[in-house]
Amino acid sequence: MEDKNVGINLIIDGISYPLYVPASEEPYYRQAARLLNEKLILYKQMFTGEVGVRLVTMAAIDIAFSHVKQTDNVGSADMMRKIGELSRLIDNATNRKD
Repeated sequence: MEDKNVGINLIIDGISYPLYVPASEEPYYRQAARLLNEKLILYKQMFTGEVGVRLVTMAAIDIAFSHVKQTDNVGSADMMRKIGELSRLIDNATNRKD
């Protein structure tokens, strides 16, 4: 079954962005918009002299950094799980020979 596109309207920093997105992904777009707005508010408070693109860029870097770090941690956790599984298999194999 094909995922139909729905029209949504995201408000980011007071500007409306009408989009058509797959219905199943709508909650993710809304969550992303909320996160970006939260970061923009934070950076506006931290850097009162900055406006526009510089604030959006700082917020985007912050969000991208968090994503990259989390992705790396997930990869590391997956790798550690696989190493653990291999260790158990090796232990089982060596215990059988004894």
